[in-house]
Amino acid sequence: MSHRTNAHRLRAALAAGATLIALAAGTGTAHAAPDATTRTVSFQGYDFQVPADWSVVDLASDPAACVRFDRHAVYLGTPAADQNCPSHLAGRTEALVVEPQASGTTDKVTTDDRSSAELHAVAPRIKVTAPYADHRSVVENVLRQAGLAPVTAGSRQPLAAAAAAPAEPRLTALSAADTSFTGYGFDACSAPSSSAMAAWKGNSPYSAVGIYVGGPARACSQPNLTAGWVQQQAGAGWHFMPIWVGPQAPSLSSPSSQGTDAANGAVAAAAGLGFGPGSTLYVDMEAYASGYRGNVLSYLSAWSAQVHARGYRSGVYSSSDSGISDLANNVTSYTMPDVIWIARWNHVADTNEPLVPSAYWANHQRIHQYWGGDGNNESYGGYTINVDNDYLDVSSGAGGNAPVMRVDTVKGGSVFDNQRNPDGSWSGAALLDGNGQITQTATAALPDGTFHVTTLANGRVYDNQRNPDGTWTGANLLDDNGQIAAISSTALADGTMHVQTLAQGKVFDNQRNTDGTWTGANLLDGNGQITAIASAGLTNGTMHVQTIVQGKVYDNQRNTDGTWTGAATLDANGQITGLSSAALSDGTMHVQTIVQGKVFDNQRNTDGSWAGAALLDGNGQITAVSAAGLSDGTMHVQTLAQGSVFDNQRNADGSWAGAALVDGNGQISGISAAGFLK
Repeated sequence: MSHRTNAHRLRAALAAGATLIALAAGTGTAHAAPDATTRTVSFQGYDFQVPADWSVVDLASDPAACVRFDRHAVYLGTPAADQNCPSHLAGRTEALVVEPQASGTTDKVTTDDRSSAELHAVAPRIKVTAPYADHRSVVENVLRQAGLAPVTAGSRQPLAAAAAAPAEPRLTALSAADTSFTGYGFDACSAPSSSAMAAWKGNSPYSAVGIYVGGPARACSQPNLTAGWVQQQAGAGWHFMPIWVGPQAPSLSSPSSQGTDAANGAVAAAAGLGFGPGSTLYVDMEAYASGYRGNVLSYLSAWSAQVHARGYRSGVYSSSDSGISDLANNVTSYTMPDVIWIARWNHVADTNEPLVPSAYWANHQRIHQYWGGDGNNESYGGYTINVDNDYLDVSSGAGGNAPVMRVDTVKGGSVFDNQRNPDGSWSGAALLDGNGQITQTATAALPDGTFHVTTLANGRVYDNQRNPDGTWTGANLLDDNGQIAAISSTALADGTMHVQTLAQGKVFDNQRNTDGTWTGANLLDGNGQITAIASAGLTNGTMHVQTIVQGKVYDNQRNTDGTWTGAATLDANGQITGLSSAALSDGTMHVQTIVQGKVFDNQRNTDGSWAGAALLDGNGQITAVSAAGLSDGTMHVQTLAQGSVFDNQRNADGSWAGAALVDGNGQISGISAAGFLK
């Protein structure tokens, strides 16, 4: 990786000149084909018709050659365990790696790994890896003409169709601590051999290594990178920076879907190597021109949202003056990574960055790549590797970047929006919807960086979306039932949002799909006596809807497969008049209830048990309550008393800060809140 652009490094590579290497007789031959635009390369009894200007590299004759995918070449033989690769390669084009394999193989199979942009073919005596960029048909035709099998039907599905649950790690899953470390690290284009890693562990200052787990722009082959290799290095005391090299800025045509696909691919690859949920995964975004800023931020936001949804922590690598500074300047508009990896080659081994405010990513959430390049070779214990140098300060317990929270209030039938900033300050209530007839509002923050304010007016429900760039879509009619008396909403980790409506004592659920469409209201609870509702989406993918019936609270869980458990008694007090609920980043859920103007808090533990209602605020005049769980582990409970709003923060250690006045307007009649950054 580097703070230079891909175009720069590709031009440099081409300027260096890729020379044709003659092949030794008996290993393989390269000769002109009848068509002057192609040449025939023969190996193990197979003839490959490749473009005439492709280099041919005999790995038996040049065992230290770097098998790299950023230039057109044919590599014949088995890649060496210790290759002489430049550390900072990124980018992808069409190439072939043709390796010998045991003669006992009789099958011919070709598959297409869309996530890593590679065709993989096996046939008697050989196996072939064929990376591609924009011209997959070139390598597909080469394989077909050589007599290899066509691509297996169904093997071209994009990773967006993958299930939301993380793949099962192979062997024993590594813990989040294995991707956490404070001290020196390095990254190399190809994972070094176990012998080199052992020599460097005993003789170098490094204890962390960056490894390229996959991606359509990964530039080097990885003959050593297996689950067994990862387990061995972890046992030796190494920590890891797993890197996914996805599409770069000029290739972002559908940034949100591409970011989601990148996250799914990275999780699948990392889990296959043994990295369990909670591990930090990094996406490589090389330096880019400012004109690509919007697409890049949307891509990185979708990456972080989906990595979080799959149970992993998000990291972003980029140059200080493009990707990193753009993230720092837009922390309230997009879903942010948990860790930033800053490329600034200043020879200073620290995590300070003048373009990032010190309050951002301040809780052990930074890596600094402080030097690198083609000539940056280091030797320890008899092994020389071209590296980029890193200094890490990453903790497994560090939450995401300081989150914001939005609190929406109803006053005089209009909705006002107030933001709590990352530093704890408030922006002040600003008019959002001046309808004049709104009686209730509900809020939800989606993983894609959008924020939804749902309003109830004249028995009808409207939805207003705040886009990642801070603009609003305006209130759009969602449900024109005309008899709706109450609403609640919540966002789930799979990117959907659910809006619950209460009509004639019954609860209906309406799902907003990831493409923005709605399923329509479906009956959830036909009790007929329900007077209030609340809902929360938990980190395990379930959703909980609470209802009040005759002063008692019931809880109904929506499972990840879409089924419901049915309403179960949660609090049989008999005098409850209001409620709210919030999910916390530690997997717990909290339900707040109002009894005789006082607020009680009940925690649902991760094992499904409940702690019981405990007094939170004995004010005695509270008429409404709302709550939001933030990604830093805190929870905020807002209370409405005598027309004014108070905020009480539950700290990550379980202590409470006490109610503090947020809005002393005196005429507020309703409140709702949501943590904006996940």
